[in-house]
Amino acid sequence: MKYPESLLKLARALSRLPGVGPKTAQKLALHLAFHREEALELKEALQGLERLSTCRLCGNLAEGELCPICQDESRERSVLAVVESVSDLFALERSGEFHGLYHVLGGALNPLEGVGPKELNLETLWPRLAGVKEVVLATSMTVEGEATALYLAEELKRLGVKATRLAYGLPVGGSLEYVDEVTLGRALEGRKPV
Repeated sequence: MKYPESLLKLARALSRLPGVGPKTAQKLALHLAFHREEALELKEALQGLERLSTCRLCGNLAEGELCPICQDESRERSVLAVVESVSDLFALERSGEFHGLYHVLGGALNPLEGVGPKELNLETLWPRLAGVKEVVLATSMTVEGEATALYLAEELKRLGVKATRLAYGLPVGGSLEYVDEVTLGRALEGRKPV
């Protein structure tokens, strides 16, 4: 069946989004074609992206110079979590457990890909450390994330700033028999009294 070009164009655009394959993109395009109110809401939301920029302090998304987190006076300003990406920041925020400020690196060290310290958002990190008592290294548990955490830990130690690392652990609701040995070993190392 031949589809109208505007529908095909929409499906192609949607298929470029992460996690959206051609079939899902086609379903979404057809849905929007028959639900105009939702399509108009989506159009307005997409146009709103033009207002987004990067927070000059932390690297988060913002609609002005500062993101809502950096503007929030109730945040604990002596604790700073360093994350690789904005999506990592969002994940920590969803937990509801972290109440400090953030710093988005924009990636992780990866010499094989040509990503060194100069390619990360570190220029704005160092001046932010005045008055910070603890930096939580919330990089991923990948080789690159670990390398980034080690590099930052050494730099922070040299600057006299306390660095902590996110704990390794077992997933809630998970069964021990399915957990890999490294995760299980690190969970044993990081155990706490009950």
